[in-house]
Amino acid sequence: MKIACVIHSLDGGGAERVMAGLSSRLAQRSHSVTLITLDDGLNDRHEVDSRVQRVSLDVLSTPQQPTSLWTRARELRRAITHDRCDVVLSFCDATNWLTLLASIGLGLPVVVSERSDPRHQSLGRARELLRQRLYPRAASVVCLSQDVATTLRARMKCHTRVIPSAVEAPLNVATSGNQPSSSSQTCQRLVAVGRLETEKGFDRLLRALHQLPSDAPEWHLTIHGEGSQRSSLQALASELQLDERVVFPGWTRPIWPAYQQADWFVLPSRYEGFPSALLEAMACSTAVVAVDAAGSIREVIEHGQNGWLVANDEAALRDGLLHCLRDPKLRDHLATQAAAVVERYGWDAMVDAYETCLREACD
Repeated sequence: MKIACVIHSLDGGGAERVMAGLSSRLAQRSHSVTLITLDDGLNDRHEVDSRVQRVSLDVLSTPQQPTSLWTRARELRRAITHDRCDVVLSFCDATNWLTLLASIGLGLPVVVSERSDPRHQSLGRARELLRQRLYPRAASVVCLSQDVATTLRARMKCHTRVIPSAVEAPLNVATSGNQPSSSSQTCQRLVAVGRLETEKGFDRLLRALHQLPSDAPEWHLTIHGEGSQRSSLQALASELQLDERVVFPGWTRPIWPAYQQADWFVLPSRYEGFPSALLEAMACSTAVVAVDAAGSIREVIEHGQNGWLVANDEAALRDGLLHCLRDPKLRDHLATQAAAVVERYGWDAMVDAYETCLREACD
C-alpha cells in the first residue's frame, strides 16, 4: 500500500513515539510510507526509518504563529494528494478532524486513531462539533481501549476498532534498579515521566508525597518531561519544601536507564488513553504505582500482581504510595511480574492490526 501518515509533530509524547515506530515498521514491510507533520520538523524527538518519506508542512497554529484553518486544510490536502496514496492514517483528535476535512472529495479512505479519552479531554465547543460531524466519515476510528470505543459510538455513528499501543523490550534491563530491594535501603527512588501538563497530575503527586507522615520511608522523585506547567510545578515543589527531594531534568532520551534505576514508577494522571510511559516502565521490570485514570490502565494492570492500582484521587495516591514504600517484598513481587507486559503489547501485534485495518479500508 501507499500510505500517508499524518500527525501534528514528532516533538515528544506517547502518540508521537507510536506514530514514528508504526510508520517505520510499515515501511519495513515494503509499504510506501509518507509521514506528514503539521509542524516544521525541526524539533523531532523520535527517529523514523530512512525508507519513510518525511514531509513537514510548517502550518501548526500556535499563539506565536497563528495559522488559519483554511491554510492548514489546504496544505494538508496538497500533501496527501501529492503522491497519490491509497489510504490515509491520522493520529490525535484535532489532527484527525483536520485530516478528514482536508480529504473531503478525494475519494481516499481515511483511518483516524483517537489517542486520548474524549470523556475527559474536550476540544472546545466548535472543535467537538467538527469531530462529531467528521468522525463518521472515517473508514475506521481506532481507539486505545474499549471504554473509548464505547464513548465514541454513543456520541456519533462511527466505525470503531480497538488497537492498543505497543512497547518494545529494552536492552540490558538487568541494572541496579531492578535488583531485589533491601530493608536497609535508606532512600527509595521514584520516577514519573510525561508531558508537564495538568492532566498528567504531577501536582497532586507532589502534594501526596508532601502529605506522607514523618515516619514514612525516605524517597527521592525525578519527573522527566517538558511542558507548560514546568514553572508552576517547580514553584509548588519549593512551596512544599520538596526542593531537595524532587528534580526536573526535562526531556530525557534514552529514557530506559531512568526506569531501570528506579525503585518505583508512579503514574498520577487525572485521565489517560493508553500511557506509553507505564508500559515502558513495566517493560524494564520496574514496580509501578498507578492511579486508576480510566482508558486502558485497568487492562494493563492486574492490581497486586503486576502493579499497584489506586483510586483516582489525591488521598488514595498518598495512601498507595505509603503502602508501597513500606513494603519491599511487594516491590520485588510487582517488579518480577511487570515485564510480561511486553508479551501482551508487542510491536508485531500492533502493526499487524493496523496493517489489517488499512487494507480493509482500501478494500
